[in-house]
Amino acid sequence: MKQRAAFFDLDNTLIEGSSLCYFLKGLIRHGEITKRHLARIALEHYRFQRKKTESESAMTLATKKLLEFAIDRPQSHLIELCQKIVADFLPRSINEEVRKRIHEHQAQGIDTWIITASPVELAEIVAHDLNMTGALGTRGEVINGLYSGRVLDGAMHGKKKATSLITLAEQKGYDLEKSFAYSDSINDLPMLISVGNPHIVNPNKELTLIARKNNWPIVA
Repeated sequence: MKQRAAFFDLDNTLIEGSSLCYFLKGLIRHGEITKRHLARIALEHYRFQRKKTESESAMTLATKKLLEFAIDRPQSHLIELCQKIVADFLPRSINEEVRKRIHEHQAQGIDTWIITASPVELAEIVAHDLNMTGALGTRGEVINGLYSGRVLDGAMHGKKKATSLITLAEQKGYDLEKSFAYSDSINDLPMLISVGNPHIVNPNKELTLIARKNNWPIVA
């Protein structure tokens, strides 16, 4: 029998709010960036949201901006910061109902994964702290241990999540028809329909209508 897996979006699904916002605030707290730098990122968010395209989201842009900030910084340093910041925000932001679902899947021997547009370094630490199998996220190019500021293989967003999930399933031998996916975002529809058991978490009105039409469970 093939193994099953459960795939979880991170922001507004596994945690309440934006992991990247928590991370940026953590960078200010640790003296890595200034509030002025954060204000510039917020302005870029606003400008992007005014001309949002189907292929990207504000979170994708924020991830790119973070990678630009990290140019020529050691990956090891960013990972160390991620560990400190996740230890601070995760206990107070986690969605307890979704954590319960993770534990239930793990008790049944089902592998659990995070799939997010946030940097993979951040996602992997969250996954590790929750004893999950692993994480897929946006990858920044690292050359000789330093970030170049470029994104490898595109941001983990929209259709990219679905194709990455399918590739992972092929590698691990997962039966996607018997697997699970959890997300709050209509942008994750490609991921949700890639599995036999999609679940919706705290959906907006549009996604709620889609879920009800397809008899998908809604997690409060």
